[in-house]
Amino acid sequence: MTKQINLRLDEDLIKEFEELAKHENLDRAALVKKLLIEGLQQERLNFAMQKYILKEISIEKAAEIAKMSLHEFIHKITQLGIPSNLTLEDFKKILLIS
Repeated sequence: MTKQINLRLDEDLIKEFEELAKHENLDRAALVKKLLIEGLQQERLNFAMQKYILKEISIEKAAEIAKMSLHEFIHKITQLGIPSNLTLEDFKKILLIS
């Protein structure tokens, strides 16, 4: 089920959407939806990484918040050069999950 949401946006931002939508051969609504989905995923990942880096959550919880598998999350933080807080117990859990 989908629901409608109404936003008030600056005219310049709407023009930006229209311009990019034209380049991507999409209608404006499709582009906005695509960007919202991608932005939400990125925000989820950023939040999860921040909490993990600050040692406020476990790596399992971070992966859950990011809506990624544990292996995907570990791969992502490794790609970004984020130091791991993994303990020996964490490694044992990872090996059991595989």
